[in-house]
Amino acid sequence: MILQYSERRWQRIYGVIFFNLKNIAWFFALAITAYVFYNILGIEEVALPLAPVSITGVGLAIFLGFRNSSAYDRWWEARKIWGGIVNYSRSWAMLVTSFIAPSEELSETEVKAFHKRLVYRHIAWLYALSMHLRKDMDTSVLKPFLEAAEFEKLQGFKNIPAQLINIQSKELETAWKKGSTNQFRHSDLNQVLVEFYNLQGKGERIKNTVFPYYYNFFTRLFLNLFLIILPFSLVDTMSWAYIPVSAAISFVFHILEKSGTITEEPFEGRAADTPMTTLCRTIEIDLRQMLGETDLPEPMKPKYTSFNAAYLD
Repeated sequence: MILQYSERRWQRIYGVIFFNLKNIAWFFALAITAYVFYNILGIEEVALPLAPVSITGVGLAIFLGFRNSSAYDRWWEARKIWGGIVNYSRSWAMLVTSFIAPSEELSETEVKAFHKRLVYRHIAWLYALSMHLRKDMDTSVLKPFLEAAEFEKLQGFKNIPAQLINIQSKELETAWKKGSTNQFRHSDLNQVLVEFYNLQGKGERIKNTVFPYYYNFFTRLFLNLFLIILPFSLVDTMSWAYIPVSAAISFVFHILEKSGTITEEPFEGRAADTPMTTLCRTIEIDLRQMLGETDLPEPMKPKYTSFNAAYLD
C-alpha cells in the first residue's frame, strides 16, 4: 500500500514517465505519423472527422470510469477483509487466554503452553493466508510457529490456511473435554474460527474471481482503436502543437485503463496492493504481547521505490 509519493516533484514526474515510457513513445509516434502524412506528404485523406471520435472518447471515458469503480470496490473489500482479520485476531488471543483455564486434567503450565500453541498456530495461519492469496506459498515461514510434527503434516495439505483452522477447532475440543473451558466458551471460540473461515473465503473469492474476459478484452480493444485514430482526428485542427496534445490525451486514457487493471487485483504484492505482510507482522506483535512475551520482532518499515515513493508490503 503506497503511503506517499516522493516529495520531489521531478521524481514523481520522472517515475510516471519511466514506467510508461513505451506507451508514451507509441503515442508520440502515432501523432508524428499523422502529422507527416497530412502536413508534409499532403495526404489530406488521413484526417478523420472529429465529432465521431469525440463522442467515442466520452463513451469510453464513462466505460473506463465504471470499470475503475468496480476495480476499486474489489480493492476496498480486500482492505476491509484484512481489517476484519486484524480485529478478530486480537479477539481470538483475548478469548483464548481468558476462556481456557487450568483444570483437574490440565495444570497451569500446561494451559499456558496450550495458549501459546493456539496463538502461534493462528500467527502461522495469518502468514499462510497471505501467501495463499498471493499464490506464493513458502512453508518455511510457518516453521517457527508450529510444532515439528505439525509442520511436517502441513506439507501434504493443498489449502494450508483452511487446515490450520481445522486443527485449531480440534484443539479447542480437547480443552473442552479436559474441563478447561465450558460449553458456552467453547462455542464462542469456535464462532471466532468460523469468522476466520468466512474472511478467508471472501479473500479467496476476490483472488479467484477475475473480471469477465469479454469485459477486459473489449475494453482494451476499443481503447486501442480509439488511441490509434485519435491523432488522425486532431491532425487538421492545429499545427505541430497538436502532437503533444494528442499524446497527452492518449496518455490520460491509457492511465485510466492501467489504474483499473492494477486495482482489480489487490493481493499481488505490488506497492499499491493490500499490505498483508505488514498486517501479519502487526498482528503477530500484538498477539505475542498478549502472551506476555517481550522478545518481539520489529514492525515492518516502509519500503521505497527507485523513485522514492514509500509503501508497505
